Amino acid sequence: MIYTYQNILSGGKVGVVFGTFAPLHQGHLDVIMRAKKECSGGCVVIVDGRDGDRGGELMPLKRRYRYVREFFSDDDLVSVYPIDETELGIEAYPDGWDKFMSKLEEIFQKATDRCKPVFYVSEDEYAMHLSELGYEVVKLDRTINPISATLIRQNPIKHWDKITFPFRRVFSTNILICGTASEGKTTLVKDLGKYFNAPYSHEYARDYMLESSISEWELDGADYLAFLDGQYQMNKKLINSPSNQGIFFADSDSMTTRMYAEYYHKDPELELTEEEFKEIAVAADAITKKCRWDKIYLLCPKGVFVDDHTRYMGCSEMRERIELFEILCNNIKASGNWDKVVVLDGGYYNNFKKIVDDVKEIIENGKMA
Repeated sequence: MIYTYQNILSGGKVGVVFGTFAPLHQGHLDVIMRAKKECSGGCVVIVDGRDGDRGGELMPLKRRYRYVREFFSDDDLVSVYPIDETELGIEAYPDGWDKFMSKLEEIFQKATDRCKPVFYVSEDEYAMHLSELGYEVVKLDRTINPISATLIRQNPIKHWDKITFPFRRVFSTNILICGTASEGKTTLVKDLGKYFNAPYSHEYARDYMLESSISEWELDGADYLAFLDGQYQMNKKLINSPSNQGIFFADSDSMTTRMYAEYYHKDPELELTEEEFKEIAVAADAITKKCRWDKIYLLCPKGVFVDDHTRYMGCSEMRERIELFEILCNNIKASGNWDKVVVLDGGYYNNFKKIVDDVKEIIENGKMA
């Protein structure tokens, strides 16, 4: 793994704390804060791991290294480095202990200036091995703060206050509400957000069109590209916001924008061209790959299409709405997200209650119904 050496820690002793940090939590901070305060030279934090370890697909080593580095970016007494055990040919502890310590020693020598390492560990076997190698070791009592990464991974919301901020985005349960126009998405998302005191997004395209005094039939390729980026940035900002306590609701995303572009570019009365749609499709697919939805609630075409004087009424009949719905379904299937879809075809309250019950299941048991 490529990385740069951070600020050189100097002076007497430097604490060393290593682990997978999947995620970095308050229990780890008990150790790191103690190490950086007890040792005059601060603390070196080693983020280690291998392919297929506890980090899984959502927290591979590179991402964990990045997030831990982000957390301590404003702390001059903490330097963060990775050790890729797969790269070193280490399969699992205790295999490869010599290789691991050799790499750690190499990092320590480059990251510090004539300092003596003091290892802070809570595992008995680590303490024993390090002591046998002649290192100074501080053995910690894990019962003081019994939180663990395993407990967090099993039920993140229950232990949300113990998860460090950069890692919360990994554990956020992101719920997308989508469908065609005039199906009640906006009201449903708002009510869900208010009910659970959770952050929720709205349809960015509506803000854009209002601010630009533009209607759907006037939209061109540049407008759709702005929709894609604007909605993605809005959703991302809310997922990463302090207001997110584990649940986020989104009104529309890139697959919805792609649906409209795919349908509208075939209409000669509208501004969108075939070439512009191709560009939009590529951008939409790229953004969709970056998004993670834990559940997608898909509203079926139903009820009366409301004319808000910005919507294109050329797709207001049920036949057109069903065509749009089918395009959206195909987009979701192509993205690989269809297994996360729940199709809602009831009335407003039944749809609301279904989602509420599912989210309560998450909060109670740490998993989606």
